[in-house]
Amino acid sequence: MKIIKKIAKIVGIILAILALMIGFGYATLEINPFGHKPGKPVADIERKVEIWGEEVAGNHSGSKLDDMNIKGNPNKLLATLKFSANIVGEEYKDNEAAIDTFTYVHEIGGGYEKSTYEDEPYLIPYTMSDSDSAVIVIPGGGYGYKEMDGGTAEGKDIAESLNKAGINAFVLHYRSNPYEWPIPQLDVQRTVRYLRYHANDYGIHPDKIGLIGFSAGGFQTGSFINLIQGGSLFPDSYQLDVIDVVEDQVASAAMIYPALTYRYNVPMLFASFNDDDVRNPEERKELLDQTDLSKHFRTANIPQFIAYGTNDLAVGVKGPQEYIQSARAADADVTVIVAEGQNHGFKQEHYMSDYLEWVKKVFDSL
Repeated sequence: MKIIKKIAKIVGIILAILALMIGFGYATLEINPFGHKPGKPVADIERKVEIWGEEVAGNHSGSKLDDMNIKGNPNKLLATLKFSANIVGEEYKDNEAAIDTFTYVHEIGGGYEKSTYEDEPYLIPYTMSDSDSAVIVIPGGGYGYKEMDGGTAEGKDIAESLNKAGINAFVLHYRSNPYEWPIPQLDVQRTVRYLRYHANDYGIHPDKIGLIGFSAGGFQTGSFINLIQGGSLFPDSYQLDVIDVVEDQVASAAMIYPALTYRYNVPMLFASFNDDDVRNPEERKELLDQTDLSKHFRTANIPQFIAYGTNDLAVGVKGPQEYIQSARAADADVTVIVAEGQNHGFKQEHYMSDYLEWVKKVFDSL
């Protein structure tokens, strides 16, 4: 009887730990940790429009699998748990395998991306017939996946809220792991230029285009306006087209529970940069410095909106707070919403009404 009780106690502890890990994965990633059914379509995928022309900057026919460190026979649940745990923290850990394995299982295995570097980034438009303003919605996912791949919280749901407020919305499916910097950021730049180029087609004023990014999508937003905008980081072999010479200025930028530095998610560098560079201590330090947006704030001319939770277990609170300090020091127009007690991935009720009021004022002032 004692042995049975002991076994039951051990099993109970194991189950409790597993439940805690699953809960942590869900809370920090805002996804179902058991994974989505293979082939589940992106919401409203039939509407998609590709943003690049015949040539997609940074693409080639090489195999992603040659560059990815995929361990064993990946299981969705375990891969998700490992990914959620291994992109968090200030300490360096070689977590390339956990990140690559999750990307393989979710993005490639799920049918959302190809096994070669031939993905075609796209927008899903949610347009209004009587609106001249637009917001580009950039989902998060730690650069290991995109929340819109099987989910709607950072894509369709946001677009619908924007539509109800009389604003056009365009959800962006950008390239991520194993694509490396600056490819994901170039997709944001291309999207801005694409919409400005096609402004008349969508009935949009080219100067009334904003961004809203979530988690890693927040870094997409912040890194674009502070590090990429106005620059030319195209691969040497890429041939510019008519869209590439269009201005890439945006009217507003919103960042929701954003990762605005890798300092508090050091292992996530493996999802964004060359693995050998990340392993090298000197190169890693340089990457951390170059991508700490609080140290490279140069967008006092762009109104910005930031919302973060005080109990964020995924990216923490220091990154957003440091960025806000830099923005205020530069006398920037920055609106801050602090979601008390909220973890990563908090719901719209904590910020959306404030955001909509703010962004409409920005558009109305133009």
